[in-house]
Amino acid sequence: MNDFYVGYAPRAPVAVARFIRRVIVLLGLLGVAIALALVTGQMPLANSAFEYGKMRKFEGIIDARPYPTLLVVRPGEVESGDKHSRYLLVAPGKHGADYLVAGFDGIAVRLKGQLIYRERATMIEIEPGSIAAMNSSAATQAPTADLGAIAVTGEIVDSKCYLGVMNPGSGKVHRDCAARCISGGVPPIFVTLDGQEQFLLVGPDRNAIAPDVLREFVAEPISITGEVLRRGETRMLRVDPREFRHTSVKVEAAKHSRKSRTKEQL
Repeated sequence: MNDFYVGYAPRAPVAVARFIRRVIVLLGLLGVAIALALVTGQMPLANSAFEYGKMRKFEGIIDARPYPTLLVVRPGEVESGDKHSRYLLVAPGKHGADYLVAGFDGIAVRLKGQLIYRERATMIEIEPGSIAAMNSSAATQAPTADLGAIAVTGEIVDSKCYLGVMNPGSGKVHRDCAARCISGGVPPIFVTLDGQEQFLLVGPDRNAIAPDVLREFVAEPISITGEVLRRGETRMLRVDPREFRHTSVKVEAAKHSRKSRTKEQL
C-alpha cells in the first residue's frame, strides 16, 4: 500500500512520480514527432512576398498591352541588350490597373506602389492617383518574338495572389479568390503542374483575354495548346479558350513530384 496516492497529499510516492514523468516525456516526444510529420508532409512555400504598407517610388514607361506593365531601366544596361525589367501593374483589391494607366500608354511616368514578387517575377500594386507623366521621350519597346507551339498541362491562377499576395495562391482552396481577381482585370497566368513553367495568357489576337471566358477553368487541371511568345523578359502563351480541355491528371500527383525534387535539392 506504500504506492497508494491521495491527491491532496503534498508529495506522490516515488514509483508513482517516476511513472508520471515517463508518461509526460513520452507524450511530449509523441507531440513533437506528430508536428514534424505534419510539417514534412506540407508543400514548401514559394519564395514570394507582398510588401504591404511599404510604399515605393518607381520610374518607367507604361506598356498598356496586353496587360498594364511598367518598363523599368536596368542599372548598367542603358546602352545594350534588353535593358528593361517588366513589372506587371495592378490596382488595390481584386482589380486590374487598366483604368489607372488609361492615357499613359507609351509614356514615361513616375508612380508609387507596393511590390509583389515571386522568384523572378515582379508586380506593383499602384497607389491610385500617384501616376504622373515625366518630361522624357519613350524608349523603343522590345519586339514580340514567336517561340513556337507548345502543349502544356496545368492550371490558371490570378497573377496578383500567385506572385505574392497569397501563399499559396493556387489550387482548389484558392479558386473563388482567383476567379474574382481575374474577373476584376488581374492578369491571368498559366502555371504548369510541376510549377516549373508559367506564362501570361493572351488571346488569339495577342491582347488580353476576356475574363469571363476563363471562369470555369480557373484552378482546374487543364490541358492547352498554344503559341509561346516573348516580349523582353515576359513569356506569354497565345491561346484560344474554346480549345481548353479539362484533364484527369491530378494536381496532387504533380505536387508530390515537385516536393520530392525539392528534398533531393536540399
